[in-house]
Amino acid sequence: MTKVLSMRTFGVITSLLYLLQVSPLVKMDSKAISANIAKFAVKFCNELDKDKSVVSSPLSAEFVLALLALGTSDPAHAELLTALGIPDDDAIRSSFSSVSAKIRSLKGVTLNVANRVYVKEGPHELQPKLQEDAVKVFDAGIEKIDFAKSTAAAQQINQWVESKTNNKIKDLIAPDCLGEDTRLVLVNALYFKGTWKKKFDPQLTTPLDFHVTAKKTIQVPMMFMDGKFNYDVSDELNAEMLSMPYEGEESSLVIILPKEIEGLNNVMQKLADGYDLMKDLDRLTSPGASMKVEVTVPKFKIETELDLNTLLPKLGIKSIFNRVSSGLDKLLTPPEPLYVSKAIQKAFIEVNEEGAEAAAATAMMVMCRSA
Repeated sequence: MTKVLSMRTFGVITSLLYLLQVSPLVKMDSKAISANIAKFAVKFCNELDKDKSVVSSPLSAEFVLALLALGTSDPAHAELLTALGIPDDDAIRSSFSSVSAKIRSLKGVTLNVANRVYVKEGPHELQPKLQEDAVKVFDAGIEKIDFAKSTAAAQQINQWVESKTNNKIKDLIAPDCLGEDTRLVLVNALYFKGTWKKKFDPQLTTPLDFHVTAKKTIQVPMMFMDGKFNYDVSDELNAEMLSMPYEGEESSLVIILPKEIEGLNNVMQKLADGYDLMKDLDRLTSPGASMKVEVTVPKFKIETELDLNTLLPKLGIKSIFNRVSSGLDKLLTPPEPLYVSKAIQKAFIEVNEEGAEAAAATAMMVMCRSA
């Protein structure tokens, strides 16, 4: 019997690569890390606008937050570890080293991750242990820069981001985010490009109704294909699940499609409340889940800019933004009273008949509190 998955309502599109990318670790069980990565991603995405198409990269934010956590003390340190679902600094080091190693080893797709730390020109340096972690764990480049020349500094950082995202992420940082009091900028950039193992036929792509709500529809180009895919139904989420592999078959695009037109909020809330998505994904990726499926999915391109100053406090990450007592006391030598003045993410995704291309960049500006 042929199953039919027609994505003509809002659903969750995620990367199986992201959820299952952690290889066995020394300090924490790999499935526990995978589950924690998934939980952070769900909580992150659950705070996004659900009334429109949005793309984000929780993983890009996690890289920056994890590096920042290694330079903080409580309560900021505890808030970051709790939000990330990681018990201690050693677990950060082992887990993100493993994530980076897994990314570098993937076959069949292009997936690049890059981290960089910009430090104010002058006597300021990263604390020695943090500098060691930045280089060894995050493979981060460290560069001195004159933040007082804000236009030139922003241009320099933005050019680096563009170079790491195939020019998909532009103008990440505005010059007015930088100034004489800026001490650090932490940046992560991610880029992905994958070709479907089985491509869609462009001649079959046709405009069809897409349900924004039960009462509102718009016309969007829909791609069609039938073939063997891993397909399953989650009764708990009341949703269909489909895995679409890229060439190399080490990564997939996963679609979680609510059965009800306005069922996305219910799915996201259950995931945010701790529903074990990994259990469903284990079932979805099992050999027995392969079956013939007629697939209809939209062809789309989305770009989003997120204000993380607003989003992160909803995840319990508040102290880093506190001008009076941020806990950012293990970042620089000589030490100064620091806080995160601005946190931003830009993300991009395009899905078409050939495959998918995505990019994201996250930046955190750290300033010295003026007297």
